Amino acid sequence: MNYEHAVVKFEDGKSTLLCNGCGATIAEGTQHEDREHYCIMCMSGNCKAKFKDGS
Repeated sequence: MNYEHAVVKFEDGKSTLLCNGCGATIAEGTQHEDREHYCIMCMSGNCKAKFKDGS
């Protein structure tokens, strides 16, 4: 499945949903809702990590 808004990493047949803000793992599974997802730290404004493209 192609995701337009969600950041999903595919590896060895598994997909991992990542935070749109920092790239932290939010969930693993086979299907994810195609919308922007943010971790608790990004939602609170206290996240110091930066999203790295291609990781």
